[in-house]
Amino acid sequence: MHFLQNLLILLFCFTALAEEKKPNIVLFMADDFGCASINAHGASESFVKTPHLNSLVQEGMNFINAFASASVCTPTRYTMLTGQYSWRTKLKSGVVNTCDPLLISRETVTIGKYLQDIGYRTAAVGKWHLGYKESKFENLLGKISPGPNDIGFNYHFGVPNNLDDVHKVYIENDRIFELKSDKIQSYGESFYRKPYFGYDATQRKCDEVMDFTTQKAINWIADESQKQPFFMYYAAAAVHHPITPSSRMKGKSGAGLYGDFIQDVDYSVGQFIKALKDKGLYENTIFIFTSDNGGDLPVKAETPERQAYDKGFKFNGKFRADKHTIFEGGLKVPFIVNWPKQVNAGLQTASLVSTADIFSTLAEATNGTVPSPEIAAPDSFSFYAVLKNPQHKAGRPFLINRDAKGIQAIRQGKWKYVDDYVPAANRRKVSQNKKMLFDLEKDPSETSNCIKAFPEVASELQKLLIQARQNSSTRKLHAGSLQ
Repeated sequence: MHFLQNLLILLFCFTALAEEKKPNIVLFMADDFGCASINAHGASESFVKTPHLNSLVQEGMNFINAFASASVCTPTRYTMLTGQYSWRTKLKSGVVNTCDPLLISRETVTIGKYLQDIGYRTAAVGKWHLGYKESKFENLLGKISPGPNDIGFNYHFGVPNNLDDVHKVYIENDRIFELKSDKIQSYGESFYRKPYFGYDATQRKCDEVMDFTTQKAINWIADESQKQPFFMYYAAAAVHHPITPSSRMKGKSGAGLYGDFIQDVDYSVGQFIKALKDKGLYENTIFIFTSDNGGDLPVKAETPERQAYDKGFKFNGKFRADKHTIFEGGLKVPFIVNWPKQVNAGLQTASLVSTADIFSTLAEATNGTVPSPEIAAPDSFSFYAVLKNPQHKAGRPFLINRDAKGIQAIRQGKWKYVDDYVPAANRRKVSQNKKMLFDLEKDPSETSNCIKAFPEVASELQKLLIQARQNSSTRKLHAGSLQ
């Protein structure tokens, strides 16, 4: 009798432990990937085919009111990893440049650090674009510190800035990958009309970066998955220019090179999903797909993005403008969450969410609570309750966005107010920025500035925006307004 009782107790304990097993996490951030670039989001198969992303939509939760925190690379990535708006740092506009120092301080609690503290192994693979080292540097020779290893990632395999940056090498942990010597001999010319550094190391080939970094990430997952729960932050280099699809996809889409490159992103997603399923990890993995900003639409007619657009492929959907701007085309992004064990398939929600909210949501999903804003993620609101119930109203009461010039907008409910504030460093470049107000319910394409018709709405939103700037945390600000 006692034997049976003890056996039942042991079985109960093992069952409880199994149920409490923390989920693995794959956070897949594409680069410059427009919100309407997926078939399930309206892209015609005559232009692109995205079967793996379509499956993510069908099998997970699709957020149709999701936005990047900024319309350009670095600030979105900073805010996502820290849960803090980037304009609270020295980066008031623009992005981290080629030899700029690490934007994230060692003291900041990143999502990587937070997850490490609760038992996760963590990795950042792919595009980094958040800087390296303590101060502005001449080159990447020697030990590269501080870097991702110092701010919450056990493993790093990165493209320093973007697909054809002049470093032209990969970084593995705190060193240049496959560096043979300290010799430097500049050569050639990058997409940006500047010579490559010419490190004595393996040089990246643009059309192979997606495959190479995807495989590095998958190999790390295979090595780590049997040890502890893992967090893989994979930042795809596509579809940022230069538009250089793999030989596998080149010529396969109906939208030229740009469509081919989008299909490379989809193929990469498929490789991750296959690897997770092969390892028996898929059911208990949170897989998030999103983008750092909307699609880029260059002015020049000969660019692959413009050629695809002129063929009729509206990769930013009906929304105004594109990357770099304060308008919806630069800010609205795909946002899909797949978690078979916890999130019902085929759900859709219009709850307002941002890439800034990933930190708090993952904290709640993995640890049952969100850290106080004094400790971490001061501008990140959890949407975990929405994952459990798509009808639930998300915790985000309003959202602040910024563009490449540092111009800010605030959205609340159906209203979006664009302020005339411009950071001091950019005031010579931006001679005048007019205030704007849009009713996004009636005018989602932002065709009509209705500020003259609703001056009181604009005034209230401007006050809220100023309060948010003056307060160290929008979570604290919101909590105070409820008291």
